[in-house]
Amino acid sequence: MKKFLAALLSLSVLISLSACGSAKESNESSGRIVVNMMYMNELSEFEKLVETTYPDIDLQIEINMEATIDGEGERRLRNGHGMDIVTTSMPSGEVREYVLDLSAEPFTDKYQSGIVQSTMIDGRSCFIPTPGQYYGYIFNKTIMEENGLEFPEKASDIPKLLEKAAGLGVGIGEDGSLFGINSAWLTISSYFLGIQIPDFLGVSDGIIWSRDMQEKKSSFSEKMQHCLDLDSIMVEKGYFNLSGLAMNGNEVPVEKRMLDGTLLVTYSNTSLFNRLSELTDKYEYEMRPFLSENGNQPWIIAQPDSYLAINSALSDPGNADKLDACERIFDLLSTVEGQSAFIKDTSAEHSYLAEPVPYSDRIPEGIEDCAKGGFIYNIRIPSNVTRYFGNRMVAVLRGDTDISTALAQVDDYYINGDENIEYDQTLIGVVAEDLLYENFNTRMEETAIGNLVSDAVREATGAEMAFVNGGAIRGSLYKGNVFGSDLDVVCPYDNLLVVLEVDAETIRQMLSNGISGFVQDNGIPAGRFLNVSGLCYSFRKPAEDGSTELLEVTLPDGSPLDENGKYTIAVTSYMAGANGYFNNNGDGFTMLNVYSDEAPIAENVTLVLETDYTYAEALKQYFEEHNKEAITANIEGRIKVIG
Repeated sequence: MKKFLAALLSLSVLISLSACGSAKESNESSGRIVVNMMYMNELSEFEKLVETTYPDIDLQIEINMEATIDGEGERRLRNGHGMDIVTTSMPSGEVREYVLDLSAEPFTDKYQSGIVQSTMIDGRSCFIPTPGQYYGYIFNKTIMEENGLEFPEKASDIPKLLEKAAGLGVGIGEDGSLFGINSAWLTISSYFLGIQIPDFLGVSDGIIWSRDMQEKKSSFSEKMQHCLDLDSIMVEKGYFNLSGLAMNGNEVPVEKRMLDGTLLVTYSNTSLFNRLSELTDKYEYEMRPFLSENGNQPWIIAQPDSYLAINSALSDPGNADKLDACERIFDLLSTVEGQSAFIKDTSAEHSYLAEPVPYSDRIPEGIEDCAKGGFIYNIRIPSNVTRYFGNRMVAVLRGDTDISTALAQVDDYYINGDENIEYDQTLIGVVAEDLLYENFNTRMEETAIGNLVSDAVREATGAEMAFVNGGAIRGSLYKGNVFGSDLDVVCPYDNLLVVLEVDAETIRQMLSNGISGFVQDNGIPAGRFLNVSGLCYSFRKPAEDGSTELLEVTLPDGSPLDENGKYTIAVTSYMAGANGYFNNNGDGFTMLNVYSDEAPIAENVTLVLETDYTYAEALKQYFEEHNKEAITANIEGRIKVIG
């Protein structure tokens, strides 16, 4: 199935490339130079401006989903079929290997220096920012007014507002939360920095601190010790649900809950505000800036919708005309006229040109004074450090670390760097569809996420079969971009993989043990349930007494196991007795014991290989090996539940 899908994908890419090639040949034969780029929406006004200004250029825009724009773009670059103009939501990861240095180009000097500096790579300016959005709080105004709730006047009023709303039972979800963040690490990070703007970052001390930070003369530790005081209150009381808050996905569906009235406040951008306002007549929303605790001026944050670069493949002498065309397009975009056309297309509100650009008429009333008064904060800290700061602040709120340790980690990363952190924040691939862990499904049935992890384990170890206990899978992968840290969320445990040689009867005993905890007293299925790769099995649903029955075990082609043969299987050392089997250690897989003296050593089982891989590391290798394709995983009939 995987090979078929890969072939189908390759065929579709070839067809697409063939079509693009035909267009290119047709246009170039008429004297026009084709320049292609990918974006999240149509750019008809900007495209018309380019082609009117430069009649020899044919700008072709391919529309792609915002959730996949980075991953799909990088996948094509790795395959040698990248866009001429490269689009990314954040200049990071492997994109840096595929884009040109624009430092010497005159158009880079037309942008505000802070935004250019924050995205530099090894001292080089490789990207220009597109116009972007304003960020702040979005309130459900209707719920506020209907229930006599007053809009906050200062920062500490926000948790008080949530407490009042919780007492009334309005603007609240089943999880008890009333506040959410539209996920993605840059949004999360900008929130934690944003709440510091009115009383620190936006005043003289903060300006000096930010300037010194750029020269690595100041630190987070010296100024940010109290940055989570209010958020800690919201998390402690359950008003701010951190569940699923991750690089590229969020189990709290902010947009849906704002639309159905089960979330009172969210931190997000003007794009979401406008979308909410367009999608429902039931509720009216209001956007507000970050508030001071000390009577200082409120502020909003601005962030580019994306960054644009030029594909380094165009540096080849044979592409001189196309490179010149891209540079002319960038030069045009770097004018007031170009920015205005782009803003019309994208409904953005803020330009990063040093020269003023007229404001959009879509700026929400609640933040209009900030926008027109220039109280707009552009984050000047390097983007990778900003993301890591957000990561550590979430860890503090979850109770995984304390604020002093977290800030020291951010400082150390900023000064010294860290390859592991870089990997966690690197875009490593894209998944074609949501691969969901929900309602303990990996402990009861075949799932797409379970199949993906099992396939990754089998590929990483080279075993004929792989068995992954469902309790070790604890997170989802959402359609679109996948970052290194996402894989640690899916499989957070550090048990190492081993390869064993076993017979057919041992495999049946394993599977019987896996289904034996299907029903427990607390109603939660046991984590011993086995997700598989390299074979199939079926079992009968639990009877009234809770017992289950293994029915059939076959190879993927439907043939039976060889009763006289041996098979190599990949499992964790935990299952093989590395931690013993007392107190439910090892999930009861005593038939695999090759380590523990507390139980009989298993018969007909031989330890073949010990590895340094965990489930997460096997997943990481899988994404690295398959980074030229969109990752797919499906339910294929590997596990059948009868009854």
